[in-house]
Amino acid sequence: MKILLAAIALLVATNAAPVFAKGDANGKAAKSKKAASTPAIDPNVVVGKAHGGKVWIITSTAPSAEGEELSKWLSAHPSAGEVTKKPKDERWPITFLAVFKKPPAKGPMTIEFMDKKEPGTLVDQYSSETMGGSIVFQEPYDLDTNNGFNKDHTYLIKVGQIIKGKFIAYATGEVSLK
Repeated sequence: MKILLAAIALLVATNAAPVFAKGDANGKAAKSKKAASTPAIDPNVVVGKAHGGKVWIITSTAPSAEGEELSKWLSAHPSAGEVTKKPKDERWPITFLAVFKKPPAKGPMTIEFMDKKEPGTLVDQYSSETMGGSIVFQEPYDLDTNNGFNKDHTYLIKVGQIIKGKFIAYATGEVSLK
């Protein structure tokens, strides 16, 4: 019988423990300070201020730097690019690096290509699987003759997002195909 009473007392004490943990002995709730969650600061904020709104065309290894190192690299390289393909190839492989003035909305990024001679004509458009949110967006892409890209043409590149059915451009650039 003593064992049964001890077990019941232990059970009651165990169930009451969370109530006392939340407050004091009189049942008053304890005041807790919520930890202020500070969002991670993007190291490329300085890059966005200096180079925001531009797209760089890269045919070699893309920079892996961030912050001030990336800003120095972008300052040393022109944003407009000229790309030459091999005679037997049907494509111009590039990597574009877009820098935004402020972080975009979360969601897929959309890239548009327009012939500079015909600004209203959309040559190609695709949405990237890479989600937005960062000030710097970088992705490889092939400008293929089968998709409407032609030698000796210059194309405008717009990187942005489709929001409420409308394309919003965050950065623009040019690429000339040779």
